[in-house]
Amino acid sequence: MLPHRAIIAAVDFSDTSRTALVLAARFARHCGAALHVLHAEDPLLSATARHAGIDLARETGEELQRFITSAWPAAECSPQRHVVTGAAVDVILDTAHRVEARMVVVGIRGMSGAERLVFGSTTGGLLRRADVSVLVAPAGWKPPRPDAVDLSGTGPIVAGVDLSGPSVAGAEAACTLASTLGTSVEIVHVVPNLAVLSRWRAHAEIAVRDRVAAARRELELAQRSLACSVPVETRVEVGAVPSRLAEAAGPARDRAPILVLGRKAPGSKGAPPGTTAYRVLTLANVPVLMYVSH
Repeated sequence: MLPHRAIIAAVDFSDTSRTALVLAARFARHCGAALHVLHAEDPLLSATARHAGIDLARETGEELQRFITSAWPAAECSPQRHVVTGAAVDVILDTAHRVEARMVVVGIRGMSGAERLVFGSTTGGLLRRADVSVLVAPAGWKPPRPDAVDLSGTGPIVAGVDLSGPSVAGAEAACTLASTLGTSVEIVHVVPNLAVLSRWRAHAEIAVRDRVAAARRELELAQRSLACSVPVETRVEVGAVPSRLAEAAGPARDRAPILVLGRKAPGSKGAPPGTTAYRVLTLANVPVLMYVSH
């Protein structure tokens, strides 16, 4: 359910991707996975360098090694380096398939309100197309125990669920991850408020209460089916789904959560995958695992 063979850290030499590399290295150490560090070279830049007689592949490879050294403990993982020319999303997915990686780790920059409406970055494109799980490191993320080489001190694992099949698979992945990290699981379902005219507000409040009660019953059934080996807490909250999930996974002095969201694989039936999850990513201050079951 979670990667044990290979993890890819996709980097562009930015501070944000350095954060992603640190997270990927610690995750690989904790899971016993091989770490691959990948940089996608822009085709136009590569062509320009070639015409100028510059060995861009060699220079980029050297820069990638320096970048790995700067992102402790990445170098301790003895990662395999990849510099590939092509469109970033294509390169990342092709490499993931070639090395049989089940997870790609990327960074996401802080975004303004306007930018949140147009989630068109490489990370956004990757989430729309990836048939592997994607772990997104927020800007400024720090490991809970800086001196450790793995994810010691991380937890709890928060699973945001809408009780669909993909989200329940995400909760199962959260249980596996929590067991690996030696922490607990919190499963959170959010019932949205109903936007109605004031004269219908009382009826809307009754409907929301009914939905909360029904969700609690469904969560209890889902929890039993998980057979999780670590402590599990379930709760139902009310409000805007993206903001409530981001708040539920908020870090604190004694909390260093990872938020897990299950999503549909590309090409599956139903609505486009990840619509709510994209919005959660713009709000969350913790790593978010967009889990795809296989």
